[in-house]
Amino acid sequence: MATMYQITYQVLPAGVGPDDYEPADLETRTDVVEASDPEEAGIIAGEMRRYLPSYEELGAALGPQLAPGTRPIIKNVEILEG
Repeated sequence: MATMYQITYQVLPAGVGPDDYEPADLETRTDVVEASDPEEAGIIAGEMRRYLPSYEELGAALGPQLAPGTRPIIKNVEILEG
């Protein structure tokens, strides 16, 4: 099965390295993608917690929304219930 996630990320342009930009200068986007289901991590502080898919999987799911050569810098991931 798969789950829908709302991901907020910044777009790192093609050819730009980690020392070549200021985070405030990057475009910020929010998109909804489908990825694998979260896995239960157990009860922590009285609440059931879940592991999200890896950043690599979520980044690959964002691929169709990105121009060739650009990369996402994932800032926030929310599970869309329902």
